[in-house]
Amino acid sequence: MRLPGKAHKSNIYKRFLVSFLLMLIIPIMLSSFTYYEAVNIVETQSREAKLSVLEQTRDLLDKQWKDMDEASIQLSFDSRLNGLFNVKAPLDNSPVLFDIWNYYKDFRSMALTGGAFTNTVFVVLKNSDLVFSKAQTTDSTREFYSDVFHYDGVSYEEWHALLFDKSHFREVLPSRQARVNGVDTSVIIYMTSLPLGATQESQAVVVFAIEDNDIRKLAGIDGENGHTFAILDDKGELLMGDTNVPIPAAIRSSTERHGYMHAKIGGEDHLFVYTRSGNNNWVYVASVPIEQVMGNVYYIRTIALSVAAGTLVVGTIISLWMANRHSKPWKEIVSVLRAFWGQDQGVKHELVGLPDKPNEVDFLQKSITRLIDNNLTLEQSLQRQADTLKTVFIERLFRGEFEDRSQMQAMLAHVGLELRGSGFAIAVLHIYKINVAFNPESLEEQSILRALMEEVVQEQLQGDGHLHTMHENELVILIRSDLADKTVFVTVLEALFTRISQQIRERYVIAPMIGVGEIYDDLFDVHYSYQEAKQAVTDTQTAGGEEPAVVWYAQMKNRHTGYYYPTELEIRLMNVVKAGNAAELEHLLQHLHHENFAVRSLSPVTNQHLLGDLQATERKLKDELGGQLPSEAADPGPVPAFVGYDKDLQDMFFQFLQLCRSIEKNKKSRNSRLMDEIVAHIDEHFQDANLSLYAIASHFNLSESYLSQFFKEQSGEKFSSYLENRRISLACKLIVQDTQSIDSIAVQTGYNSTHSFRRAFKRTMGVSPSSYKQL
Repeated sequence: MRLPGKAHKSNIYKRFLVSFLLMLIIPIMLSSFTYYEAVNIVETQSREAKLSVLEQTRDLLDKQWKDMDEASIQLSFDSRLNGLFNVKAPLDNSPVLFDIWNYYKDFRSMALTGGAFTNTVFVVLKNSDLVFSKAQTTDSTREFYSDVFHYDGVSYEEWHALLFDKSHFREVLPSRQARVNGVDTSVIIYMTSLPLGATQESQAVVVFAIEDNDIRKLAGIDGENGHTFAILDDKGELLMGDTNVPIPAAIRSSTERHGYMHAKIGGEDHLFVYTRSGNNNWVYVASVPIEQVMGNVYYIRTIALSVAAGTLVVGTIISLWMANRHSKPWKEIVSVLRAFWGQDQGVKHELVGLPDKPNEVDFLQKSITRLIDNNLTLEQSLQRQADTLKTVFIERLFRGEFEDRSQMQAMLAHVGLELRGSGFAIAVLHIYKINVAFNPESLEEQSILRALMEEVVQEQLQGDGHLHTMHENELVILIRSDLADKTVFVTVLEALFTRISQQIRERYVIAPMIGVGEIYDDLFDVHYSYQEAKQAVTDTQTAGGEEPAVVWYAQMKNRHTGYYYPTELEIRLMNVVKAGNAAELEHLLQHLHHENFAVRSLSPVTNQHLLGDLQATERKLKDELGGQLPSEAADPGPVPAFVGYDKDLQDMFFQFLQLCRSIEKNKKSRNSRLMDEIVAHIDEHFQDANLSLYAIASHFNLSESYLSQFFKEQSGEKFSSYLENRRISLACKLIVQDTQSIDSIAVQTGYNSTHSFRRAFKRTMGVSPSSYKQL
């Protein structure tokens, strides 16, 4: 008998082997499916491609027929041409010769510019024997028929009778061999007698001759490799095409707009595709040998069969090997996990109750459970970091540490806070009117009271603000509003803080002090409101006495005696200058002037102290900038915002602004140089198919997102648009030269495939490369 362990191993081996062998059926089935799908896809694509070309040819010819109709109508109503109908031959020394010559000049101009006259066109007058064409005018139809336009096997008399023995209206003659301007070709004739709608015999005939070769070029048919092309009239008769190619009767009698079918030509299967014109009910037919269409499919079939056979052989060998060694990966994973958890007492505790050598699956289950627990711990840690980032953002916002609004908005989006509105205000809530001594008992008491007050504030805010703890004794409330009227917002704030104060007083029998700053329209300026709220609550506590529970900064302006230049504002001023943000600096200086000279009335001595502090700030800035300090300050130009300021203060503000704009100019200069280098790099390598935003970002040691935003800001257009326009511009030049194929041009202009090149070209130029080449 076999040992239990070996029996178990044999069973696992068989199960793995059977599973692997069953999986081998999938690629074989996929190979078969791939072949049959390839047959359908290739035939469908070839059919649709042919149909698309036929429809383009049909539309272009329909337009040409309409143009010829319009030209015929235009000639029929031409009074000068009608005046020549009754002129008799011969014309030697005739007084109308001058009129004939003048009319010919106008006819030739019209023939050279009109859309219907791109083909051979001439007008034959019956009585005068005159012929007007693009190249010449002659008074001998016989000479014109002999030298310019001549049907093979048709005499002059037969041709003349064809023109004038009966009236013609939009009559089309099937393709016939002719000699046009000395060149042998086949042409389709369109004729209309003039004048239109006349009951008497025709006096003239306008004739348009369209060469078969031009139509074949439109259809993309060169007549080689078994490709055929034909046009049938509304009765199913052949207007153009090879007479030895049988057109299936089903196509001749079909009333469908377009379709396809298979038929034999010389014993070879052909795919016929046809489309019908809605203008004249003509049918355009093209065919291609199935052997040519399916050539790639047969190649795919060979590859698929080879892959299936190879997969079967190699897969069987691999299945035997993998089934034989099925336990090795399990053992390696268990070994790694045991080594990893070897000194982890937590896992040892979780594995209590298992045998000394537990089953690998049980061990993996316990280990994976442990990993999941660790992952949850990591997620909690990340959440704490996210909360920390929000705390950092709020404190930077309240202290005014952001350099500009874009930096603040980017950080706001990153931390995921929703702080939008038309008005913002800050309130500072002190738990005690004065700071108590710091000891464990007082700190614990403050923590408890702070938690209780936070609960009350959150209940009253109802999502319209944000609560933040700045210090042990200080809660800061940011309130936002969508109200356009600040007066209404003030009323809302008064009611809110009154409710908060009453709730805290009633629930916990304490009277917190609340200071409220002014309302600002921009979140970026909310740090001013924070400073004002702090000053309001601090000044009230310093004054002592019985003060109201809610103190408004706006109501304390008259109490301000010292100058306004807090440390937070100085730090912000220095950061703004070092960032080169001149617009924000100007806004900051205006706020500083407003607070000191509109809100307060400074004495000359206090004013000098303020100037001294500003000079000290300027010296700090220059010391910190050091080598980065520009050698020559940029002229800030006229600053209307500073007009009317004290002369000394205005000079000081100008010095800050000069320094800021110099730094800003240096930054712009560096950006301009970098942009020039990027554009030069693109212009040098745009023909490389591997050139991309990632490649350029790596070359200049930049991130892709920064490079994309930088390029858009500097150039006004996206990087992808610039690169595509550069490539398509070169492609247009190469197409005009007409020395290379479209495939070659696609590779030379930096495209990996002709398909992507054609899509990009049509997206940019509005037409395909082939149409552009013809135009």
